[in-house]
Amino acid sequence: MNTITAVLKNIKSVDNINLLEFEKSGNIIKVLILQMNINIKKGDKALLYIKPTKLFLNSQECEYENRLKVRIEEIQTGEILANVVCGFENHKIEVLMLKENINFAKNAYSYLYFKSSDVSVEVLND
Repeated sequence: MNTITAVLKNIKSVDNINLLEFEKSGNIIKVLILQMNINIKKGDKALLYIKPTKLFLNSQECEYENRLKVRIEEIQTGEILANVVCGFENHKIEVLMLKENINFAKNAYSYLYFKSSDVSVEVLND
């Protein structure tokens, strides 16, 4: 499981739909939560969890719910799958994808994309 530490900047709520906007080094990470069951407020620090299978990489920048610029640090290929380790700020993020879709080079920059509903939140108590 990948983790990113970020600070909550904004909460938008309508009925039982909640959009949380976290900030990490100038990047906004959006998290969609239905029926929010966590106690969090603006300024709180949190761990954001994202499964390696819920991420995708593209060398081209495009609009998407969440987009982070990352550096490809390592590529491990198997028979079917590849594990791509990316660097984002002080975090290592792993992306699990089909080997046949690998078109990245080590140390190259790419964009990491993921849906706002694929992120889980854990509030950190400092």
